[in-house]
Amino acid sequence: MKKKILFIIPNLKSGGAEKSLVTLLQLFDYDKYDVSLFLFRKEGLFLSCVPPQVKIFTAGENYELFDGEAKTAIKTFLKKGRLDLAVARVFYANAFKEADSYSRETKMWKQLRKSVSLPTEKFDCVVGYLEGPSDWLAAEFKADKKIGYMHSFLEGTSSDKKHFSQTINKFNFFISVSDESLLNLKKYNPNYKGYRCILNIVSPSLINSMANDKVNMGDGLTLLTVGRLSSEKGIDIAVEACGILKDKNYNFKWYHIGSGSEKKKIFEMIKENDLEGTFVPLGEKSNPYPYFKNCNIYVQPSRNEGWGITITEAKSLCKPIVATNFSTVFEQIEHGVNGLICEMNAQSV
Repeated sequence: MKKKILFIIPNLKSGGAEKSLVTLLQLFDYDKYDVSLFLFRKEGLFLSCVPPQVKIFTAGENYELFDGEAKTAIKTFLKKGRLDLAVARVFYANAFKEADSYSRETKMWKQLRKSVSLPTEKFDCVVGYLEGPSDWLAAEFKADKKIGYMHSFLEGTSSDKKHFSQTINKFNFFISVSDESLLNLKKYNPNYKGYRCILNIVSPSLINSMANDKVNMGDGLTLLTVGRLSSEKGIDIAVEACGILKDKNYNFKWYHIGSGSEKKKIFEMIKENDLEGTFVPLGEKSNPYPYFKNCNIYVQPSRNEGWGITITEAKSLCKPIVATNFSTVFEQIEHGVNGLICEMNAQSV
């Protein structure tokens, strides 16, 4: 009898957790395991990477409508006779006004949860593969084993710490993806006994097999950074460092793969510093590995990383690496041996 496992994650857009999960799914022995995947939205660059043996569930049409534009959602729910969801959508909108982040997120999730359709199957193990709603939903399931995941740190908001403290004891095991992040979790809930550290799954053989596509990165020195356009990834540091190198008249191009909330800010920085054509944003790529393979130097300018899966990928392709001194980098890079660790500023980079 196959064990039935369900993984939960919001979507499969580009990100370290999402990439790690689809790699894990590709390495399963499907003669032994019946694996399912629950997505709040069936979307993302990595969707095509999910093996055909994996059954995909979604939160359903009501969730997608609920999570969309308020007026459209309320009108549609009323037409469908779903007064409960129409009222919930009003409360959901009102929750945005809460000043306290914990109160805001708790009230929003309480209403949003009403729109989520769950699979009726019984699972031996349910895995919330990402902090936040994935863990909160996994905690609700009836299963022989429940596993939660944290891919980052709890140093941020008090809201994160409160949510974590309220859900941690519902899990048989709770996973961090680095030794540093494990210590971080233990600091806030030292009495919990189910902590484990499991590094993000990376398959060097798979990466190397996917890296052979041809890409044109031009002549001269090529640098590459992969990561979301968000503050913690430090792409602004990379752009500033790019300007310093250009001022020193190096012949190079610096490519970036990823998208995110700071897209407008980064594009404005590129324009203001006359770096168009030098710092080259490529957007999201479902297969970034040909760019890894063909760059001369991989640069990780992050301010914070739970693990930094892109560094592991660069190592898999034997790339010289420059990385800032975020806390978990020392678990992957030994300065001067398999990379260079610099200060968290453009000049040092």
